[in-house]
Amino acid sequence: MKSIFTFKRVGTSLLFLCSLVFFGSCSKKEAPETDYAAIKKVWLTGSWKQQDITLGVSTSVNLPDGTKLPLIAGSSMISDPTINALLSALLGGNPFLATVNNSFTFGADGTYSIDGATDLIMPQAEKAGKWELEVYGAVIALYSSADVRAPYWVNSMNEKEMSVGLIVKFPRLGDVPLNLLLEKQ
Repeated sequence: MKSIFTFKRVGTSLLFLCSLVFFGSCSKKEAPETDYAAIKKVWLTGSWKQQDITLGVSTSVNLPDGTKLPLIAGSSMISDPTINALLSALLGGNPFLATVNNSFTFGADGTYSIDGATDLIMPQAEKAGKWELEVYGAVIALYSSADVRAPYWVNSMNEKEMSVGLIVKFPRLGDVPLNLLLEKQ
């Protein structure tokens, strides 16, 4: 009886050990982690041309006669007739028209340059400086000098297109969230 009990114990142990080896060798191999920040850095490097600036959220503006003027997210700050009329009435013209030909160059060495009008949309960025991707590639930080950091959220990015979140201050309107739409050149 003792030998049968020992045989069962050894048999069960061997079966367990074989199962462990079999199932252990069948385990799925871990895929290597993808470094999205490095991929975005490659995508960002190069020249980008501004395609448009769009309203980031839907909102409404109270007009002097008491009516509310609805503004729809995604509307162009450059070509939408309603926004053009509103900006012309409030500011005497559409300041975004000056940004139409903006271009941005991000060097692989971490430097950037901006050609065009950025006083309204990116006042702290100046015309040149250093750049870094932060927060896993979700933020482009522009440093026009060592002590001036201008962070901009990357709404979306691929090797050909990029949308960058901006906040622009308007007199009598407040802070307005916008999207800077860029295309790789």
